[in-house]
Amino acid sequence: MTRKLTVLAVLALPAALAPPAHAANVTVMTRNLYLGADLIPLATAPADQFQHAAGGVFDSVVATDPNARMKLVAAEIARARPDLAGLQEVSLWRTGAKPAGTVRYDYTSALLKALGHRYRVVAFQRRFNVEAPTDRGFDVRLTLGDTILARRGVKVRHARAGAFKTQLTISTHGIGPVVVTRGWNALDAQVGKAKLHFVNTHLEAYSPQVREAQAKELLAGPLKSRRPTILAGDLNSGPDLAQPDDRLAYAVLAKARFKPERTPAPSCCFGDDLKSGGWDHNVDYLMARPQVKLVRSALTGAGTTASGLHPSDHGGVVSTLRIG
Repeated sequence: MTRKLTVLAVLALPAALAPPAHAANVTVMTRNLYLGADLIPLATAPADQFQHAAGGVFDSVVATDPNARMKLVAAEIARARPDLAGLQEVSLWRTGAKPAGTVRYDYTSALLKALGHRYRVVAFQRRFNVEAPTDRGFDVRLTLGDTILARRGVKVRHARAGAFKTQLTISTHGIGPVVVTRGWNALDAQVGKAKLHFVNTHLEAYSPQVREAQAKELLAGPLKSRRPTILAGDLNSGPDLAQPDDRLAYAVLAKARFKPERTPAPSCCFGDDLKSGGWDHNVDYLMARPQVKLVRSALTGAGTTASGLHPSDHGGVVSTLRIG
């Protein structure tokens, strides 16, 4: 009897070591697209210089050639073939008389046009909306948010989007207080036999306390799932950043057992001109819990347009994960 049991145990060993039937590799991406300008000069500009500063912001956007940059990002996505891609700073720039309605740059349309039918938008939110007069004879209007793209064939359910309750308000001399409305996208997905929960976000850049509160909101809401859960986003936080306060939001997520699932190579940030500077730290993360194993990871975004511009100040992060 003992010998028979031993033989049966040996025969069963390969099946016991085999991965579960529902396990599969899933490739995910996080990509900050860069809105095209630094908005802080608008917050600090005196009232009599505000319209000139607003015109300068739009000049900066034009100089970064968003349409050419989105073609580069689309090429990155096409090469990496992520099953799901979380995008941040997905911008819509418009000009004209108030309310400005002439579309000058639409990042979503430019991306989808370059990608063809390979990807579709499955979760979309633009909640930040600000309009300012310029000294050029027109208003400039920015509508900004986050998006999740899914590769053709990926099944998606329960897609939703929301805004954080905790938001930063910035005072300006030209248009009064501006609420920096940031939020998240979330969905359930099936890639082959693997089922997962995917969340995309962009946490506050200019207030560590607001950023930390937003991370806690993610845990209390969008990140709650019984499925293996992946968080993609520009967290504006990390465990190795120079300022201790800039580590707080990341620490909140790490305490909740979310682990980084990305290459440790830095992916941030070029200068606002998209030519100067270089990557020397990380704020863009793919994090996951539980039953997730990193298979491989790489960066995108080192290429340039014909005029020498990088596609964004950030690099993209692509990771293949074993789910199950």
